[in-house]
Amino acid sequence: MRVISKVVISLMLVLMCFSCSKSLVQSGLGASVNVSADVSLEADVVVGEKITGYARESYLFGFFQTSSSGPSLVGSGVGGGSVCEGAAYDAVSKSNADVIVNPQYVLSTESTLFTSTEECTVTGYKGTLSNIK
Repeated sequence: MRVISKVVISLMLVLMCFSCSKSLVQSGLGASVNVSADVSLEADVVVGEKITGYARESYLFGFFQTSSSGPSLVGSGVGGGSVCEGAAYDAVSKSNADVIVNPQYVLSTESTLFTSTEECTVTGYKGTLSNIK
């Protein structure tokens, strides 16, 4: 009987070590944004082709970052944290855009007992500023 209980307990511990979870979040198709600023600049935005960016980050124990896709657009107001800021940077830098018009973010998180991985993909349209006054 003791052998069976030890086997059951050992099996439960092994299963807990390999347990994981996964979530997927996608931004809405459109939302109203209320922003106010007193700036006397005017610019035209030329909307171009569709662009895409991708970033991935991994963490140990949910705190210690073990890998990253690279630079990010810090302070860009992007939801989803630094991984979505990295995806926005990837999209802007690859396409030589000034802004992303109508950005859509897809954030995927996968967690195990010790590690977690976040992936973010952004799609939108290339926006280039012109005729700044």
